[in-house]
Amino acid sequence: MGGILMQRGAGVLVLTWVGAGPYSSPQPAMTPARGALLVSILALVACSGSESPPVAEVSPSPENEARPLPNPLPEVLARVNGHAIRLTEVVPLTRDELRRFIPSERDAKTPIVLRRALRRYIDQELLLQEALARGVEADTRAIEREYDQARREHPDEEAWVAFLAQLGFEPQSFKAALRIRHTVAALIRQEANLGPVTDEEARAAFEADPQAFTPPGASSPPPFETVREKVRKAVQEQKENEVASHLVEELRARARIETFI
Repeated sequence: MGGILMQRGAGVLVLTWVGAGPYSSPQPAMTPARGALLVSILALVACSGSESPPVAEVSPSPENEARPLPNPLPEVLARVNGHAIRLTEVVPLTRDELRRFIPSERDAKTPIVLRRALRRYIDQELLLQEALARGVEADTRAIEREYDQARREHPDEEAWVAFLAQLGFEPQSFKAALRIRHTVAALIRQEANLGPVTDEEARAAFEADPQAFTPPGASSPPPFETVREKVRKAVQEQKENEVASHLVEELRARARIETFI
């Protein structure tokens, strides 16, 4: 059965299809760029070329996600307000999900998984473009704290390099990826303009689903007071996710989105 394989070597990313299947021909190497950094927003905690892309279409609806992929796959999967989204930028988002399927199912599931990953990538690209247009800036200190924490968790230099390589990064590109992710997060907070979660909101959320805050193996939910801050954070994240979803809908409505698969 066929599958997508990303390989790194000599500073480039190489994409190939492994095994039998309609997409088994090797693809030319491609250097990572901005898009490889945007992958981190979705997967952080990279081609077959035709001279002219196929005719663009509206983002596919769920009922036709399973239709066969073009053969060969285009180097550019989509354009968002003129910005190209490349195959090598989206493939990393598919690997974990494809691994969940047994080998005999992967060929049939690959079109669905790839198209859904592309849609998520487009949503994040729209948010990033909006953040840049508004002049939103990330909190540099928060970026440094997150970078330093990741570094402390991998104190050995060889382990650190291996960790970054697994994500498709080098130290500087990893920090740039963190800046992109924090910039998008700052946009969402700005758009939400939400005050702190009140005790009443947190308690209501806890009482609605106490099991969500129960540690694994515990026989009963903990007292609200012991998980108050955890509940507040969960409520805040839920609110921000709802704001992000609505913002993406607005951005999609006025964006020029072309997809080629």
